[in-house]
Amino acid sequence: DRSLKKKAGSSQQIKIEDNLPMIGTSASMQVVYKNIAKITKTNFSVLINGESGTGKELVAKTIHNFSDRSQFQFIAINMASLPENLIESELFGYEKGAFTGAERRTKGFFEKASGGTLFMDEIGDMPYDVQSRLLRVLQFGEFTRVGGRDLIKTDVRIISATNKNLKNSIESGQFREDLFYRLNVINLVLPPLRERENDIVSLARHFLNIYSEGKKQFDSSAINFMKQYTWPGNVRELENLLKRISVLTSESNISSALIQDFLDHDIFGDEEKNIDLNNKSEKDNLRNYLDNFLSKFFKSLDNDNEAINLYEKFMDEFERPLILKTLDFCKGNQIKTAKVLGINRNTLRSKIKKLDIP
Repeated sequence: DRSLKKKAGSSQQIKIEDNLPMIGTSASMQVVYKNIAKITKTNFSVLINGESGTGKELVAKTIHNFSDRSQFQFIAINMASLPENLIESELFGYEKGAFTGAERRTKGFFEKASGGTLFMDEIGDMPYDVQSRLLRVLQFGEFTRVGGRDLIKTDVRIISATNKNLKNSIESGQFREDLFYRLNVINLVLPPLRERENDIVSLARHFLNIYSEGKKQFDSSAINFMKQYTWPGNVRELENLLKRISVLTSESNISSALIQDFLDHDIFGDEEKNIDLNNKSEKDNLRNYLDNFLSKFFKSLDNDNEAINLYEKFMDEFERPLILKTLDFCKGNQIKTAKVLGINRNTLRSKIKKLDIP
């Protein structure tokens, strides 16, 4: 960070886009670099769009470090990971006694980041009722703590990011149109890795050199495979892949076969790769499996087993792995898990407690 701040201070002598801590020479990334260089000279709000894993937080941190705000704090928050009932107190702080457990006055992110930059990732997951409070901060540069009355001034640059189409969220009534236009003063779009073919090998060599301490290298088959692979998880997937390879294999020469062995999708096996529950054949397969299971179950029952609470027991056995797998898929985030399952978050919590899910 110190080196970045030093570069920021001497930005008049150097071209910022030539000194960004980012890797890639593709045409799409050159556009991104030039836009970042222009953005650092302003204090306008920035909305970064891009698929998951494209490096949105890195870009936000770079904008901060090369701006006049670099001597103040950069605070990154993920809106999807904040519990809904705590978002306001986390953002704006709270007064002592504002709610149960509020034992002292506490600053929120807007106070902590004053003078600096607040990066709000996954802004599309912000609850609708909290969006109006954020809008007021953007309009007037002031807010009140939860449980407080005093207006607090703040000077924070907002950089937000999303992998959603916010215009679709506006049309569905999930996101405020006026807030969108406040956040989207400057828009920056990050290209997915599959559209950066010239950068894939450079990034891969960079990560492999770091995590293997220069002891491993790619052969030609690996390079050809990496260029052709679609990288659904983008740069994050590539980095995590090379972390695994660096730690779990003793091979010094990395081939395409080795890379394919360690790809994320191979962890789940061929039969589970393309399951689509909207597909009729997949639904039929699931129904047939359940029919066969229940047929075998009933054949094993005696006539004396009439009162066995079959519905409750069967649903418990079915729900537990369903919720566990979905929680695992959402990395423990209960808000996302409830959305994927299509149930209320409070319902999810009660099921987690009832099914004794840790």
